[in-house]
Amino acid sequence: MAISPFKIFRTVVFALFLRELKTRFGNSKFGVLWVFLEPMIQIVLMLLIFNFMRSSMMPQVPFALFYVTGMLPFFIFKNIVTGLMSSLDANRALFAYKPVKPIDTYITRTVLEVTIYLTVFTFIIIIMGWFFGVDITVNHPLEALGALGLIIIMGVGVGIAVSMLAHAFSITKVIVNAVITVLYLVSGVMFPIWLIPAEYLSVLQYNPVLHVIEIFRESFFSYYPTIEGITIGYPIFFTLIVLYISLWFYYRNRIALGTST
Repeated sequence: MAISPFKIFRTVVFALFLRELKTRFGNSKFGVLWVFLEPMIQIVLMLLIFNFMRSSMMPQVPFALFYVTGMLPFFIFKNIVTGLMSSLDANRALFAYKPVKPIDTYITRTVLEVTIYLTVFTFIIIIMGWFFGVDITVNHPLEALGALGLIIIMGVGVGIAVSMLAHAFSITKVIVNAVITVLYLVSGVMFPIWLIPAEYLSVLQYNPVLHVIEIFRESFFSYYPTIEGITIGYPIFFTLIVLYISLWFYYRNRIALGTST
């Protein structure tokens, strides 16, 4: 009896997922521990540095939750992009096996990064709510899920594009890592964007990640300030264009990308 293509796909992705888990965490428990410690250390440091924001700049928004709700979508986007960018090189030997395709590695790394960061995020906000009394209620859950879904798809589109560029030009990884560092600074992860003068904010709003982060935050806070120019339409349009272009180029170059040599 012939095995269905979907069953082959599911088996391949599951096997790749287990392989990625072992590669990511190794055989040490410290690998898993570090996944939780890294974002928690960042949050503690940011709380110490920007503690004054609690009173004057964000009187109705707890800064800890403000930072976490900016960190989650940004780090999901960042890790999907960087994970997909290096997935071809990391799994090249496996492409000698006919069932394994480059798209399988893209899907596997996306699922892995989303799973890790949603788990970390859930763990952190439970600690904030249980031990520190922070109101972690999601006022608009559908809006939050929509924003997360959008940032995931955006990360996949950008990640596939840069993975093909990295396949052709090794310098791509250096450039992408530098761009992501800049994005971290200008996407409103660390600071409220309503403090930025209008003439500068209008430039920053060309960054689609900033829009998604702000929309995700709005779903948590009842009294979150409304920022003129923040819209869901722009990041959706950007995502659809990037995803279409990246998938088109992937389809055209899928055989070359899957060569094991």
